[in-house]
Amino acid sequence: MMSTTPIPFYILCGSLGAGKTTLLMRLLEHWKSQGKRAGVLMNEAGEVSIDGPRAGTIAEQVMNLAGGCVCCDTKEDLSWGIAQLVRDYESDVIVLECSGMADPAEVIDGVTDLYTARLAHLEKVIALLHPIPTDRDSMGGFVTKQAIRCADELILNKRDLYVPGHWETFKASITAQNPYARVWETSHARVEPSLLLEPIVRLSPAQTVNVEFGVPRPSATSKRASYHPIATTVRLPGPLNLVRFLSWMKTLPPELERAKGFFRFAKGPELQEFQYAPPGNATITPITLLDEPSHAIVLIGRGYDQEHCQAELLRCLENC
Repeated sequence: MMSTTPIPFYILCGSLGAGKTTLLMRLLEHWKSQGKRAGVLMNEAGEVSIDGPRAGTIAEQVMNLAGGCVCCDTKEDLSWGIAQLVRDYESDVIVLECSGMADPAEVIDGVTDLYTARLAHLEKVIALLHPIPTDRDSMGGFVTKQAIRCADELILNKRDLYVPGHWETFKASITAQNPYARVWETSHARVEPSLLLEPIVRLSPAQTVNVEFGVPRPSATSKRASYHPIATTVRLPGPLNLVRFLSWMKTLPPELERAKGFFRFAKGPELQEFQYAPPGNATITPITLLDEPSHAIVLIGRGYDQEHCQAELLRCLENC
């Protein structure tokens, strides 16, 4: 099995034209000044990358995921790109700039895959927004709403272009959707990178949690909003009992939005891949991989009982 320490991974997402590439350039300058090798994944909806060459003037390596949306059309390329930046280019940190069409929740799903998570650890989701009229039912409206919901850092950009009353209304609409993220108000994406990249201080962190979103600001209550996604990694120290696991699959809570992982059954030599994405049924499929992944299952959802889900899953171990 491959042994490596996951490197920090950041997601930049948000509205089309909100200033994501401008912020990316500021982050790259910061990492370069610290002597870090930054790898960049650029996702652009067109077949040709426009912003990638700009980032390439500073970054150690830029990989373009052009020609589709990273949350669907080029999702497999995302995992491949992360692996290449870590293994071939020895990046110290990776940042993904999503197209304005990409659903951040789907991107999070991709980078929390157990196979990919051995290489890169999702540190933060940074969303850039600017106050433009958006139809909530349109693709842009949906993506913006998802970016707000998933963000750890909300950067409200282009303040210099709007009158105070309009800006305050815009800000209130954003914080109402996610009162737990830090909020930055700026123009030209002028945010101090060292402050933006400061690690999130989590209250009483559970060891099984590898991704948490919407950590409260110091002045806010410590209670987590029910709509903020939590990804819980349950590591499996041994093979599973087939009968008990099939029973566990029937008890998945309705708050669970995604589950995935790898393991083996006690009476079968094949590596198994587990996938669950409602409203579809959970599936178990034999799989052959080049590298043996960690045996674990990742649970992603909102408001579910983490401890109960973990305990019930661990009861499926053959030697439990």
